[in-house]
Amino acid sequence: MNVKIKELFSMQRELNMRIVEEHNLDNSSLFEQRRLAFLVELGELANETRCFKYWSKRPASAKEVILEEYVDGLHFVLSIGLDLGIDEVDMTNEVDHSEKMDKIDINTLFLTLYQAGAKSLSSKEFQSFFDTFLGLGVKLGFSFEEIEGAYFEKNRVNHERQDTGY
Repeated sequence: MNVKIKELFSMQRELNMRIVEEHNLDNSSLFEQRRLAFLVELGELANETRCFKYWSKRPASAKEVILEEYVDGLHFVLSIGLDLGIDEVDMTNEVDHSEKMDKIDINTLFLTLYQAGAKSLSSKEFQSFFDTFLGLGVKLGFSFEEIEGAYFEKNRVNHERQDTGY
């Protein structure tokens, strides 16, 4: 298993730069918006999983819908990393994710990510943030290959959206 993490960061940098240029933005002023966007996407993901809706009998959305929401969040995780000057993370622990995630409640993972996403992370804290988000994907039943493939596809769609004035 070989996640192309450096490629994901590179693709995200390219998309971010395109958006900044085409919308005449100041990239250095977007950190807070990216953090808030991450939290909104995380909420949308939680809503699709329905993991917290103890009062409801309706099932979670289809796996494809959940994966797309997850990858929307990944775009902002990568952007937050880039804002911190990070374009690579340590993926040597990726094999441990499944075993660790079996022991953690999914609601706890969401809350941990909300807390981390709501504060200004240091570059040292980013690895843990990234690992937790990746672990959430594993907990949701996605392989690293599925996450990577869905990211590539959504990044393509995001470029298309820029082409059409989304």
